[in-house]
Amino acid sequence: MPAASIINLIIWTLFIPASTLFVSGDYTWPSPQHDALEKFLYEGIDASDLNLAGLASFCSKRFGPSPFELSTFSAEWVRLAYHDMATHNVTDGTGGLDASIFYELDRPENIGAGNINSVNDFRTHTSKLVSRSDIIAMGVVWGVAGCGGPAIPFRYGRKDAFKPGRSGVPEPQQELTSHIESFRLQGFTETEMIGLVACGHTLGGVRSVDFQDIVPDPTNFSLATFDTTPAFDHVIVSEYLNSSTQNPLIKVPSGNTTFASDRRIFGIGQNATMKGLNSKTSFFKTCQTLLARMIDTVPSNVQLSDVVTLLPVKVTDAQITVIDSQLVFMTTLRLAHPININATAARNVRMFWCDNRGILKNCNRVTNVASLPFQDGSFTSPLTDSLNIQLTLYNFKVPISAARSVSKFWFEVDGVIHNNGGKGYPILQDEIIHVPWLGSFNKAFSQPGPTSTSLGLSETTFNLVVGVSAPASSARACFKI
Repeated sequence: MPAASIINLIIWTLFIPASTLFVSGDYTWPSPQHDALEKFLYEGIDASDLNLAGLASFCSKRFGPSPFELSTFSAEWVRLAYHDMATHNVTDGTGGLDASIFYELDRPENIGAGNINSVNDFRTHTSKLVSRSDIIAMGVVWGVAGCGGPAIPFRYGRKDAFKPGRSGVPEPQQELTSHIESFRLQGFTETEMIGLVACGHTLGGVRSVDFQDIVPDPTNFSLATFDTTPAFDHVIVSEYLNSSTQNPLIKVPSGNTTFASDRRIFGIGQNATMKGLNSKTSFFKTCQTLLARMIDTVPSNVQLSDVVTLLPVKVTDAQITVIDSQLVFMTTLRLAHPININATAARNVRMFWCDNRGILKNCNRVTNVASLPFQDGSFTSPLTDSLNIQLTLYNFKVPISAARSVSKFWFEVDGVIHNNGGKGYPILQDEIIHVPWLGSFNKAFSQPGPTSTSLGLSETTFNLVVGVSAPASSARACFKI
């Protein structure tokens, strides 16, 4: 068994921009950033396996004390993304969806518990591969899907800002010409402005505690919703056109029509654009396009990836480690299935691998095989649920010897070979062996106030247990975090 040593590390973590390395064309494993973002998008869990996306499932309302009327996570996440994107300036290419909203919550245009709540939802889920701004964009995808809306295409690679951007969010008391100019600077035409407002206002409403001039309520408990359903649907349009709407930005409860911004915007061109949105098909198609445009509005020096599609066959967590004094090779294969398929009964999965050392190296005469994986379910995000897809994990754990080890592996699923485009899935090194269950970590997160401009430093202490093969080829070993 390799000798074990303890490494004590203190790491100061800043919320730094994610890598700009993207996957294009055919996917090849490993691709760390793509793997991390694909997992987060479709499984909904971050690097620490915390299920952030699940908050938006079933169009759930935020938790809070009675008798406050609460909005949905989805509505708040979509609003936050627009308010973040609104700093974009098409004239000079600056601003956009870059997480500058974290430093802009003290502005009147960003008033409201919804933005503060959402910032706190997203604050601690970043990693060196996943930026805050990518999480804000995924929040729109999850939020829309969680309330029954269309699948919004997602690309990654947004870079986080560390200071506020320009002011740019339209406010309801402003004139129509001001709104048109604000959207123009953000990159949207009049017609697109109408559609984007309708797509955003199919969710949520106006809180009395934030806008007493619109929704007067001495108790501050009220939430006046934009339409009569919590779902992502075209009811916002149909109720406006048939005059049954109680949208507080059309029929202002206070009676002050200065705040009737939706009425002014929707009425452009004698309702022509709104009439064109008055069906599920047209509304979903328009919103899918405009919301994708919204989350892809980034500074001109940012290059986004291709659209991230669900990998039907994905390898995760491949490692050589030690369990109970035995060297083992462990990996997991994730398979996607239609929701109406019994995945356990339907799939026959085997793993093959080649030795890395000795006379049988590189599958010389012998190919190793394992055929009894442990099956488990996986988290799924609202996006995956909306696609009627389930994910099943096939976990392999096989004993190996240090004298032979593993060089590469691949799988056979129902008779079909999956081998990373013919190259196999490589084990990049086997001289330093991490034993995670013998280690520990402690994370002390400094929680800034809701309007703080702090970068959100965290101090994480890792106690890592690693084994170094003996005899090692070098007197030094490096373990990259």
